[in-house]
Amino acid sequence: TGNTFIGRPSLGSWAVYGLGSENDSLPGYVVMLDKRGGPISGQPNWSSGFMPSTYQGTLFRPTGNPILDLQGPPHVDQAMQRRQLDLLQQLNATYQHPRRGVEELTSRVQTYELAFRMQSETPEAVDLSQETRATLDMYGVGRQPTDEYGRNCLIARRLVERGVRFIQLYSGGGHL
Repeated sequence: TGNTFIGRPSLGSWAVYGLGSENDSLPGYVVMLDKRGGPISGQPNWSSGFMPSTYQGTLFRPTGNPILDLQGPPHVDQAMQRRQLDLLQQLNATYQHPRRGVEELTSRVQTYELAFRMQSETPEAVDLSQETRATLDMYGVGRQPTDEYGRNCLIARRLVERGVRFIQLYSGGGHL
């Protein structure tokens, strides 16, 4: 309906919950704002509500690098990062074993794992440098006033082509 009910899952959360994700290296649900801000009610628009947080929208920034801190520090390579995640998984499993039903911890670990996988796939998915001039022109990229929204639409298309199930694309709005 477009109504936001605090504590209830958003439409995107329901879509990913029901249909799953087609790509394990990208989020199933992406939210793209523009630089003027997002909707007045903010994060509840892409919340997973009472569902595990793995179903909430992943926020992509409108300018610059779409996802902050996607790349780790330069002194930590992928092998070291994998060992850290494996240790974290082991520690969490030990902690969670006597505490059955602690879903938030499982969701958080799944989020860390997704972020690790996103490091390899997201940069290519949001890189528009390989698009033809004709495609960029068709989306209004490089022209005002359509540049930013056209970029977001083109990135959204590229994400859908790579298996992102649901994308919420905002133009304008209130303040976050």
